Amino acid sequence: MDDNDNYDELDTAALDVLRELGPLSTEDWAIAMPDRGFGRRRDMYELVDIVDSVDLAFLPDMRKIAVATVLEGRALTHRFNHREVASDIIESMDDLSPITTLLQFAEDPAGLRTKYRGIGDDQIFTIRGIDDPQWPPSEALVLPEGTLSDYEPGDLVSLVVVDGVVRIRAVDGPLEHIDVTAALHEIVPEDESVERDAVVYQLMYDRPDLFAKPGPPLSEIYAGAGIEQSDDYVARTGFDFDAAAATTRMNIVANTFGVDTDEARALIWFGDIMRDIRGEAAHDAQQRAEAAVSDGADELASLARSDVAALALNRHFDSEGAAEALLHVAHALLNAGPRRVTAAAHWFRATALDRLGDALSAEKALEKALDADSHFEPAVLALAEYASTRGDAVRGLSLLGRIDPDAGADLREMLEPYVPQDRPDLGRNDRCWCGSGRKYKVCHLGKNGLSLEERGEWLYQKAGGYATGANSAELILALARIRTEHLGSGDDALAKAFDEPFVGDVVLFEGGRFAEFVTSHGPLLPADELMLAQQWLLVERSIHEIESVSPGEGMSLRDIRTGDRHDVTERSASRQLSAGQFICSRVVPVGEGFQIFGGIEPVDPSQRTELIEILDADPVDAEDLVSFLSARLAPRRIETRDGDPMVLCEAVFELGEVGGLRRRLSRKYGAAEGDRWHWKAGTAILGTLTLDGTQLTLEAMSERRIDTLIDDLMTLHPDADQMSQRRLSAEEAMAERSGEATEPVEVTPELAALLDKQVRAYEQKWLSESIPALEGWTPRDAAADPTRRDDLIRLLDSFPEEERVGAMSVRRLRDMLGL
Repeated sequence: MDDNDNYDELDTAALDVLRELGPLSTEDWAIAMPDRGFGRRRDMYELVDIVDSVDLAFLPDMRKIAVATVLEGRALTHRFNHREVASDIIESMDDLSPITTLLQFAEDPAGLRTKYRGIGDDQIFTIRGIDDPQWPPSEALVLPEGTLSDYEPGDLVSLVVVDGVVRIRAVDGPLEHIDVTAALHEIVPEDESVERDAVVYQLMYDRPDLFAKPGPPLSEIYAGAGIEQSDDYVARTGFDFDAAAATTRMNIVANTFGVDTDEARALIWFGDIMRDIRGEAAHDAQQRAEAAVSDGADELASLARSDVAALALNRHFDSEGAAEALLHVAHALLNAGPRRVTAAAHWFRATALDRLGDALSAEKALEKALDADSHFEPAVLALAEYASTRGDAVRGLSLLGRIDPDAGADLREMLEPYVPQDRPDLGRNDRCWCGSGRKYKVCHLGKNGLSLEERGEWLYQKAGGYATGANSAELILALARIRTEHLGSGDDALAKAFDEPFVGDVVLFEGGRFAEFVTSHGPLLPADELMLAQQWLLVERSIHEIESVSPGEGMSLRDIRTGDRHDVTERSASRQLSAGQFICSRVVPVGEGFQIFGGIEPVDPSQRTELIEILDADPVDAEDLVSFLSARLAPRRIETRDGDPMVLCEAVFELGEVGGLRRRLSRKYGAAEGDRWHWKAGTAILGTLTLDGTQLTLEAMSERRIDTLIDDLMTLHPDADQMSQRRLSAEEAMAERSGEATEPVEVTPELAALLDKQVRAYEQKWLSESIPALEGWTPRDAAADPTRRDDLIRLLDSFPEEERVGAMSVRRLRDMLGL
């Protein structure tokens, strides 16, 4: 029996226990399991916490209950309207959802199905002639066509559970009088909302006779008891569902992002405006943005804080149309927003213009942001990056001096080597050293005098910085994961892949980010750097043969695709490479010479033809390229003579009665050597079978062989009971026997910062993604919904708790989700 079978049996047993003893808290349920002979309490707590079944629901006090047992024999009714009769579709949420929960994952034997508007089921509504996209608003019960042909609007129908099956029946005769006003007021406190189905299950559990016969629909019972419904919740009449939902949403945002309530309101208001106007015509979008900003001026005031403004932007700037929407919001904030958010508004405008490719206008907007607040951190950082792009290291460092040193540490480190060094041997009014004929103070005093060759690395770093912030996280992560596939498993391998210069270079060139950089930020570059960048765009990655090497200085290369020869300045790799080797790289001109940026990938001579095909594609597929050149990193695979991976396999079986098995084994594998049989192919031994009393041990060197031996044994002796099994790759076996331990990859502070930035961005994106494990819900929505919160908690509990560089932090996710 495999682990899945074992789990399924325990899952079934757990539900049986709940049906017998329920309702139970998770803790009491876990205690009840070992009391009935199922496992240890700790293991059972984990089991019952993840049991998933349509039969499982909650009471208002969060105890779990097996609803099929409670629903057995119960009838809930619904009064038809004309659309329902015409389409054979019932809007089921208000009256029938406590029963239709049993139909969530499969069609009922009676042909009943639950479908949901807006999550992939819309086609059935169209087929049934419903042209209103707002009806049904949520869950609907779809009946076989013609089911309601004899009904009229206003007629009643009942759903009843009989032997666990949902049946639809006509309602004949008088309705049972049901008065549960006092009970409802006991279950639903004042000033609180309670999950609707949980209320019904509590009523049914407390009153076994309730709903045994058809009575008024739940919606009419609630109305008569002074209870109102909204979506999945009920509350006393007069309860402000909208205000409660807004408060819940605000609390979730505040807890998720660690902000106070005013800041949470600003984030919510900003996000609502962005969503509302995204994709709208420019004139309409601007008008709606200004109206919303005017109405919410007080709520938006917290955007004056740079960290809140940055958080607002990061949450809503990763989708199509976001730049245009942000530009409208920025204008609206400048025209109708509170004055204190002026710096943030100009920064928003600059960010949108930058994404739209207008770097010059973005730079002007950043200057205005600093005019409003000279220490507004996001604008300071952005303008310092622009100064770097212009080649002005002095101004860039001066700007960074206004903010926390940690915020601009990477940029500061990049700029410091390019600070111009003044000539102490020249006076301000002396002729400049460069031969221009102008005075030193006019020509080069305080200005960068580095040659283009000396600035080549800086240009490459500028483009890399652009790529990191240009919505490239998804591409970078995808390529890093491909690289990781051959670097081993775990977060350390991913961290190493992020640090691979080859991955970054592919993002820039094959990924198209360098072309974007030249187009959008080219006007900011010094003229000679712009020309150089344009030259780099014309250079293709290629395969080069190393013709000669000067260790520590450079190499002479021949491009085997074009025949071009280049003498390349290269101080590091030239100490390790030798003439006759082949490499894949991008050899680019820099001033009068040539250099290689973005890593050097060794190429086996036998791979040249296939790699040329990849490089000749138009365009080159970035993922194919990284995958092909990363294959060399895969560990050498030890194989059997059959070409299978070598795996040391052992399986031990208890035979019980050996009987005539010895004779049958000898017929199958030949005469035994003592108590051992050999499975042979010619003279080669493919596996062994060793008998020790009533235990038989099977051994083989591949998984295919051990599976064959096991199948043969079960044919020869069907009563054999497997006691244990072990499968160990040859590499694992060698490491185990030699006591080797894998050394962790060193993660530098720079890499850790990059990984942290990428991972946090991915975490934010993950929180708003549709997750299959949550049945398509986003983690944010699941956290806000009591009926889905346990599913989310179970999903997070399945994540590794250990905090590791380059991996999502389950602690951080829980904090952001308010869990």
